[in-house]
Amino acid sequence: MEKKRTIVYNSTGKLNRVLLATPTYYKIMPLSDIARDLYDKGAKPDQRVWLKEHAEFEGAFRDLAIEISWVEKLSPELPWQASTRDFGVNTPDGVLVGRFRYQERKGEERVVKETLEELGETVLPKQITRGCVEGGDCFCLDENTLIIGNGNRSTYSGFENAREILAEYGKRVFVVEFLSKWNHLDVIFSPVADKLAIVCKDAVPDYFTGFLDALGWELIKVPAEHAYRNEINMLALGDDKVLSFKGNSLNKMLKARGLKVLDPDIRTFAAAGEGPHCLSFELERER
Repeated sequence: MEKKRTIVYNSTGKLNRVLLATPTYYKIMPLSDIARDLYDKGAKPDQRVWLKEHAEFEGAFRDLAIEISWVEKLSPELPWQASTRDFGVNTPDGVLVGRFRYQERKGEERVVKETLEELGETVLPKQITRGCVEGGDCFCLDENTLIIGNGNRSTYSGFENAREILAEYGKRVFVVEFLSKWNHLDVIFSPVADKLAIVCKDAVPDYFTGFLDALGWELIKVPAEHAYRNEINMLALGDDKVLSFKGNSLNKMLKARGLKVLDPDIRTFAAAGEGPHCLSFELERER
């Protein structure tokens, strides 16, 4: 099978291809503070709600002619497969397969790796074998710079393993430490356009904002209330477009900055801690 152009230069270039999985067996599991609160309240949205919202989410990609590939090996034993983001991270050289921290999600990475290989995508020969690295903590700031959050899911030893692997390709990998209550880095940081990002000023460390400033990033600093509502979790689509969700109070601000905001109604997912970044995995981005 001919290898596809599986490549991501950064987290804001024009998105051409994406990997998704339908929430066939989706359910709320207490793996983050947001999901735990809902779990404790006994929230169990009807399966038709998950499927309806995800279909509208898919439609945003179809409207922009972004090619969709699918994880088709779904299992009730892996109810969070719709969160395709977390199994790993794409790079300019191919996909680095990560490692989950919690038992409830272990096995997803194997299924997605098999899927990518069957699709003819490029997967790096080495994968994370020490500690944990989840895709919700990973962003490519530029062609040579990857950041990995160290909060609830990814661990420092996982970061060190990723740094060792990607050093073979000439890439720099930096760690961003934050409190575990924020779960993943994409809850408190989100690139939305070229060198433009939203950050939770109450959650990210000062050295991180200084680092971004040194790289020429403009930061939209917002208070913690937006992180608690999972409103920072977005997906840059390139060409000044960003994928958010209906009811996100940050949408108006982004539109005022000249961005086109796509807002499918995935409010049930967002309330469970799953935003556009969580529910998608980039297979191909342009520079």
